[in-house]
Amino acid sequence: MRISNRIMADHIKANLSKQSSQLMKTQLKLASGKEINKPSDDPVGMGKVLDYRTTLSTIDQYRDNILDAKTRVEFTEAILDQAQDMIRQAKNIASNPDTESKVALAQEIDNIREQVLGLANSKYGTNYIFSGHVTDTAPFDTAAPYAYNGDNGSHQVIVGEGITIPIETDGEQIFIEGADNLFAVLDSLESTLLADPFDRTAVQAHVDPLTRIDDQIQLVRSNLSFDYLRLERTETFWYNMSNSVETMRADVEDVDITKTAIDMQVQQTAYEVLLATSASVIQPTLVDFLG
Repeated sequence: MRISNRIMADHIKANLSKQSSQLMKTQLKLASGKEINKPSDDPVGMGKVLDYRTTLSTIDQYRDNILDAKTRVEFTEAILDQAQDMIRQAKNIASNPDTESKVALAQEIDNIREQVLGLANSKYGTNYIFSGHVTDTAPFDTAAPYAYNGDNGSHQVIVGEGITIPIETDGEQIFIEGADNLFAVLDSLESTLLADPFDRTAVQAHVDPLTRIDDQIQLVRSNLSFDYLRLERTETFWYNMSNSVETMRADVEDVDITKTAIDMQVQQTAYEVLLATSASVIQPTLVDFLG
């Protein structure tokens, strides 16, 4: 009789422990929102989750690279837009020089040169934007002959495994066309305006090199627009991919809140019933044992 009671008590204790453990596990899932809270919960599932997380981290890095590159392109575009406006102002002055205003016009050209030179030596963050790979060096000297100090490198944006999108950052290919250095051309235009006697034809001769440089900058801007479009398309691809991978991760790792809440309620009820039943069974047998 005593052995039978002991076996019954052990069996009840084991069932209570099992039910309690299951209930606690379900409560933890509901509290954490995770189906897998430790590797032993589901070793295979945890391996998948870790792979998904690694993939998502890599995608996030690509998306960060693209976002920074888009901002860089927008910044570069704004600079070149301002530069073109000033070059066209200089072209207008060279096209229709006014002898009586030549001193004022020469001063305006001087101002334009200084402003465009400042734009050409702009920084994006802490790096010079038009120096190619030599980002710690100002691309152009601020005095004649306005030599270019950078290289012909482009900014390479890593947008995927083994995939890069180059962004034009070579100031020489932007502000110098053949033998025509924009800043030297503006320098010459200023000097020609101040020459005595005034030579209208010599002043107007500056229109062609300014036009060539303007056209060259427009071509660079067209290329930047194409680069921006590629960045946006790649960004959309990674956005969709990230959502897909996140869905797969969630399917493995995240709990179904509604289902888990119902499971917990069922387990809680089962545990309480088992507890009450156990008490009613153990109590008489204990009395019998003591009697």
